[in-house]
Amino acid sequence: MPIIYYDANCVYCYNYAIWLIRHGLSPSYQFATLKGPAGQELERKHPGILDMNTVVLQEGEHLYFKSTAIAKLLMSLTQDKWMGILLTLVPKPLRNFGYDLFANNRDKMWHAEWQQPNNYEKSFFIDEDQNHN
Repeated sequence: MPIIYYDANCVYCYNYAIWLIRHGLSPSYQFATLKGPAGQELERKHPGILDMNTVVLQEGEHLYFKSTAIAKLLMSLTQDKWMGILLTLVPKPLRNFGYDLFANNRDKMWHAEWQQPNNYEKSFFIDEDQNHN
């Protein structure tokens, strides 16, 4: 079962998770916070991973980071997979530059509201405490 690790304190990261679910992400995917129990287990197996400031997609033993994780997730959708295909056409260094620019400045950007998930959307999250207000 693929696991998507994200920063639970990042409204954009959480809202992206909800957006993926609403656009056809397979129920075989699960979301876990980087600092939650699953994230701590990932850190134990891959020391330093929590310091990378990135979303992490784990598919079996394979880990994907930054724009590659985003592109793979977009391509897994039943809807809108064309966005992932287009993203992969951009050279990886340029994609990751854009990812890092966003990730390093996300707290300075415009204000966003936490999405309120329904019960189906909540079922994708491994960590129990997902009360974002």
